[in-house]
Amino acid sequence: MTMLLESFDANASPAAVVDVLRRDGGVIVRDLAPVNLIDACAAELRSSFNEFDESQRTDFSGSKTLRCGGVLRYAPSCAELIAHRMVLNVADAILLPSCADYQIGSTTGIEILPGECEQQLHRDDTPYPIQIAGLELQIAVMWSFSDFTAENGATRVVPGSHRFLRAWHRPDLTHWANAVMPRGSALFYLGSTWHGGGANRSNSPRTGLINTYCLGWLRSEENHCLEVPPQVARQYNERVRRLLGYATHGAGHDQLGYYGGNDPVWVQHNEGEAVARGQVPGSVDLRRSSVTQPAPR
Repeated sequence: MTMLLESFDANASPAAVVDVLRRDGGVIVRDLAPVNLIDACAAELRSSFNEFDESQRTDFSGSKTLRCGGVLRYAPSCAELIAHRMVLNVADAILLPSCADYQIGSTTGIEILPGECEQQLHRDDTPYPIQIAGLELQIAVMWSFSDFTAENGATRVVPGSHRFLRAWHRPDLTHWANAVMPRGSALFYLGSTWHGGGANRSNSPRTGLINTYCLGWLRSEENHCLEVPPQVARQYNERVRRLLGYATHGAGHDQLGYYGGNDPVWVQHNEGEAVARGQVPGSVDLRRSSVTQPAPR
């Protein structure tokens, strides 16, 4: 049985998108990126699709699906999608309550060729061996580089499936929504939402880019320092470099990923920005703060 997935146009407020994402586990924003940017990104991914290593195929990844990871190493135009303002606004709302900053988990180009079968429905947060009710470990954004239709393999999403703790039982996976959307649109879904690629029964490939964003204190799915090494990452702005992990998580005496060198790829901690987000500034060391002792009676 097919369900419906709510969608917005590109002028929607991030708050409205976040509300539906929290409620349903997935939401579409139509026509979010200009076609010329989508075409540039697709062109930069083409050679990697063409050079796909057939030995990397698995039943899960599909027998007629092409994939390429670490896209910022060879597809710089994709940085505009990865750091799109709407995407970051949504990620801020979902992830920042649980971390000082978040990072890219993975970046993957996916092209489903004609004749591909449905992918197994799954969650994206299963690499992490923890689950706490109400805590989202990551979110994902699938960009459509071609029109996504029910016939060419539009991503299948199970609305409401994020409400089930995986340690207890599965939701009903017999009902899903097809993420039907025009080229240049974005499907947002939570790491806890069950989803999977659709079958391509058309005569044309279905091409997209999926980017995940995880809590900054988790290990990312991709090793960005090797996938996008400093000599490559330096071309990107500070926000993208932070997303790639070229910055600490936290401040003061509570930092993760500390670096004491002077490579220009590194992004120094911005205390003013952290304070604006409602976080404790690095100048305040909570572990050394004085505790007022009660007066003796």
